Amino acid sequence: MKTTRFLLPFVHGVDKFAIEQAILLTKSHNATLVPLVLFHLPEERRMKGVRLEYLQQSMDFLEIVKQKADRHSVQTEKLEVFTSNVVQSINLVASEMECDGILLYVSQKGSILLHIEHIKGVMEMPVCKLYITHLPTVETKSYIQALRLRFSHRLGSRNEKRVDQKPEQVYFAGVSELADKASLL
Repeated sequence: MKTTRFLLPFVHGVDKFAIEQAILLTKSHNATLVPLVLFHLPEERRMKGVRLEYLQQSMDFLEIVKQKADRHSVQTEKLEVFTSNVVQSINLVASEMECDGILLYVSQKGSILLHIEHIKGVMEMPVCKLYITHLPTVETKSYIQALRLRFSHRLGSRNEKRVDQKPEQVYFAGVSELADKASLL
C-alpha cells in the first residue's frame, strides 16, 4: 500500500504556526510529513559553505517539526539538501519521494518558510498537488487569541452560574474542542 506523503520545504524563517498547520493537515490525511531543509548555495558561494545562522535555523525547524509531529502522532521523514536551484530540488524530491502534495504557506507580509520567488517557481511547474495556505499575520492571530480568551471567560461565567442553579445541566459537549479549534484559526 502506497504511503501518502506531504512535502514541507524550508529555506528560512521558522514559523511555529505554519508548522502546526502542516502537521494538522498531514494528520487529517493520515499521511507522512516530509520536512525538507534546503540549503541554498549559489555556485559562487559553494566553496565557503553554509552560514552558521542557516544551520541553526534548519536545526530549529527540524526540532519543532519533530516535537509537534510527536505530539500529534504524525510520522516524518526528514531530508536535507544542499542545492543551487531550490525550485528544481523541491520538484525533484517531491517526484522521487512520490509526494501527494507540497505544502506552501504565505501571509499578507509575504512568504513563510520559503522565499516568494521559490513559491512562484514551484507554482509555475508543479509536479504534484500544491496546498497553498494563506496564514493570518501576527496581529490577526493576536486578535483571534484575544477573542477566544474573551469568549472562554464568558462561557466560564455561564458554567459557574449554571452550577449554582442546576448541577445536572453543567455539561457542555465539545466546548473545549471548540476552543482548541478556535486557537488554530
